[in-house]
This record gives sequence, structure tokens and C-alpha cells, in this order.
Amino acid sequence: MMINRKHCSGCRDDFYNARGGCWSLESAKLVTRIPVGMWESPPYKNKKKEKVPNCWHGEGPHRTIYVDPEVLDSSGYWKR
Repeated sequence: MMINRKHCSGCRDDFYNARGGCWSLESAKLVTRIPVGMWESPPYKNKKKEKVPNCWHGEGPHRTIYVDPEVLDSSGYWKR
């Protein structure tokens, strides 16, 4: 599924949209990820999955990263 500029909101590369778009926009795809705040600790069991671009990068001191659900076990902890 191809994405459009609305999916880029909050990405550190979003400032390129004002100049014609992010360099990843044409090749980006929507993927299912789990948002995890850098200040949060496991377990992440009750986190809601979201669709985000595979190239999305957050920024700022309270950055949220988007992790692949496959890297967490059924208890919400990181797989080893």
C-alpha cells in the first residue's frame, strides 16, 4: 500500500514535504508497528498496534519508536 504525505506527520524528515516531499515517500510502505516511548519500560503487552510508514523516524526528547510486533513475546517483553 502506497502512502501519502499525511502519514509523514511527526517524522523528523517531514520538513521535506514543504519542498516536494520526503525522499522516502515514493518507496515507503505502511507496516504494522507497536509504539513504544523511549521513557517506557517493558512489558508492552497492552500497547495498540498502528500502521506507520516503514521509513518513519521520530525526534525529540520524548521520542516514540515503532517496533515490529515480532520482536516482542506474548507477555510483552523483548524476545531473546
